[in-house]
Amino acid sequence: MLCRSYTFESIDNEQVLCKVLCFPKPEEMCCEQRLKELRRLGVKQVYSFGSVIIEKGLRVVGKGHAAVVVLVRHETAGVTGLKVRRADSKRDSLEGEAVLMKIAEKTGFVPRVYAYSRNLIVRDFIDGFTLEELASLATPPSLRKAFVKLINAAFELDRIGIDIIEMSKPNRQVVFMCGDAEKPYFIDLETARLSPSPSNVSRIISAIVKGYAKMRTSTAEQKKEDVHKLISLAREYKRSIDETARRNIVMQIINTILHMELPDIGF
Repeated sequence: MLCRSYTFESIDNEQVLCKVLCFPKPEEMCCEQRLKELRRLGVKQVYSFGSVIIEKGLRVVGKGHAAVVVLVRHETAGVTGLKVRRADSKRDSLEGEAVLMKIAEKTGFVPRVYAYSRNLIVRDFIDGFTLEELASLATPPSLRKAFVKLINAAFELDRIGIDIIEMSKPNRQVVFMCGDAEKPYFIDLETARLSPSPSNVSRIISAIVKGYAKMRTSTAEQKKEDVHKLISLAREYKRSIDETARRNIVMQIINTILHMELPDIGF
């Protein structure tokens, strides 16, 4: 979903397009294969769009060790995101991630997947703010709301057995759609796995505590007490495997957050 109007620059030259589809090694064999995959998945247009420049005049939404993300137009879904496995990626396929995203769709906290192949995932593009960006702009009530919603979202993933290893770095994993504190999305399940005892909530608490510890609040003792309580609850949550017990712990975590003292500027 796009939050505002943008001007899109279409990539019409196949050689240029291959620099995206086979980044960072646009070799002919790779290019031919991925162009076929692109068409088979129903992608009609790829755009040079985003804040990441992979070479002069060529932009993408995001770039990581295993993949790049670009904006595209799909035959039925319209403007969406496209995750592209890097040509030098250590990962053999994106299919496992796509399957986990399909499972997680029911939570409403991950982008919807429309089509996928070994090298490509066509999925919703979530336009919005990272947690860090939201925190720098939000009022204390709005920031508390974002924390609470994020914890609830993490709990929903835990309930269905999806564990995101890098959840402790939510600034890379979470986008709040259109800057809405009540609409967090986990946009990257690259490090996710099915687990009998997932601990996304504990990892989110760890990230919140790290950010909170840096905040300038007027009561140092209260902050210390809040941090200690959150850490204790996070450990208790991680040790527990019973859903009812975990839900009760989540309620205690939320109650603690709702009473935390937050400054006017986030972290």
